[in-house]
Amino acid sequence: NGQKTGFFLDQKYNRRAVAALSRGRRVLDCFTHTGSFALNAALGGAQSVHAVDISEAAVGCAWENAALNGLAGNITFSVENVFDLLPRLDRGGYDFIILDPPAFANSRHTIDSARRGYKEINLRAMRLLPRGGLLATCSCSHFMDEALFCEMLRSAAADAEVSLRQIEARRQSPDHPILWNVPETDYLKFYLFQVV
Repeated sequence: NGQKTGFFLDQKYNRRAVAALSRGRRVLDCFTHTGSFALNAALGGAQSVHAVDISEAAVGCAWENAALNGLAGNITFSVENVFDLLPRLDRGGYDFIILDPPAFANSRHTIDSARRGYKEINLRAMRLLPRGGLLATCSCSHFMDEALFCEMLRSAAADAEVSLRQIEARRQSPDHPILWNVPETDYLKFYLFQVV
């Protein structure tokens, strides 16, 4: 049930990358689903973690996962629409924002609206982060190819009046191989940035 359909093993190493950068940070995990990025941030030593998803069932599952991992006291959860939440937040309240949305582009016909959705959340996150803050952002839609995704990120950064220092550009885990003769297999774009 909900916007996402299962636990996504393709993000395994990307979650570890987030954990490695979380120590001492105030983390906002948007579209948390079952809480995997939030839990990894907490395990990585985050000062605080707030995890958000629009699905009440997903947030319930995320809370259970936090409890099973002994992290229920380290993470707060809320049922929220991220598009409504981000405009209400104050700048500097978080210094690490994670954007792991569901696929906004499910066909070629939805690329323009998907681009607007990706730009909206990334622009809002960039405006909220203080200088030196971190942004993890990704797209799991193969229709939103890397060139389009990067162009959107450049446009969002320009509108937010920030510069981005790329820490890492990542893909899906190696057990989800990219076959060069099957374009659909090259679908996950995952970037870690510092706002400078």
